[in-house]
Amino acid sequence: MLILLRKIWIINGFLIVLVISISLLCVYWHHQMYQLHKKENIVKTQHEQIVAINRQLKMEYSELQSGVIIYKKSQDILMMHNPNQINEMIL
Repeated sequence: MLILLRKIWIINGFLIVLVISISLLCVYWHHQMYQLHKKENIVKTQHEQIVAINRQLKMEYSELQSGVIIYKKSQDILMMHNPNQINEMIL
């Protein structure tokens, strides 16, 4: 009878330690997931900022390129070159 009671105490003690350790691991896991979620939000906002800056730079570059293309067309097709000499007429 005493041996059976001792086995029950050992089994119950082991189960209590096991439940407590699993509970602590669940709390630790939840905390890690919370920190990962915070980092994910920070990285997401940084990514959105980078994408917005990239769009702005692409827009500015395309505007610059279109201006350069128009300038080259005006020189090549329409022969609109800068004057070499300016003649002043006195009135």
